Amino acid sequence: MTAPTTPQTDTIERRYLEIEVRAAAQGEPPTISGMAAVYNREAVIGDFFREVIRPGAFKRVLSENPDVIGAPNHNWDTVLGRTIAGTLKLEDRENEGLHYAINVNPEDQEAMNFYSRVQRGDIRHSSFAFTVRKELWTNPENPQDLPLRAVLEVDKLYDVSPVTFPAYPTTTASVRSQVEALKQEQARQAASGGAEDEPAKTEARRKVRTRTLQLLDRSSGG
Repeated sequence: MTAPTTPQTDTIERRYLEIEVRAAAQGEPPTISGMAAVYNREAVIGDFFREVIRPGAFKRVLSENPDVIGAPNHNWDTVLGRTIAGTLKLEDRENEGLHYAINVNPEDQEAMNFYSRVQRGDIRHSSFAFTVRKELWTNPENPQDLPLRAVLEVDKLYDVSPVTFPAYPTTTASVRSQVEALKQEQARQAASGGAEDEPAKTEARRKVRTRTLQLLDRSSGG
């Protein structure tokens, strides 16, 4: 295990949850609510690494009253709610995760069309877009296992999104081949060096992780 580090990239990442998003009951103001992130739940990201978000990861960013939008399927052209307008509420629920509630505008037909899909159950899962300020990587003893990334602190939070599918977008063959080439180069460097080259090995692993995140974001349309 290494010490917590700051990622050397400002890549916007997206994570998806299989937790059901909810619409308000009949007769109540139209509201979409759900969990955007859940603490201490391990997920496999693109078959390249495992990831958990630790409690308190959103504490700092939420204390700064960030400008965050509620957007369907991360489509920033359609805004369902916004924190600075008071139409999106975010709550850091201790030891649970990040909860959101969007007050949908009943006079916005496009927004209401999306809201009706949530009511019907056609849209039922959540996601969020963010960058990372502090992370902790743990490399497995078995090289066949995936490394574990713990997100300790979120840097910026861009959106919370009710989404159609709760899974990370399928990575393309091109992305997989590029990541595999990076891993092979890292392995080659590790095999050629001794214990005195540990700082170089650590830097090589960091570069692989950074490039992997960039490729995954590109493949998901970010």
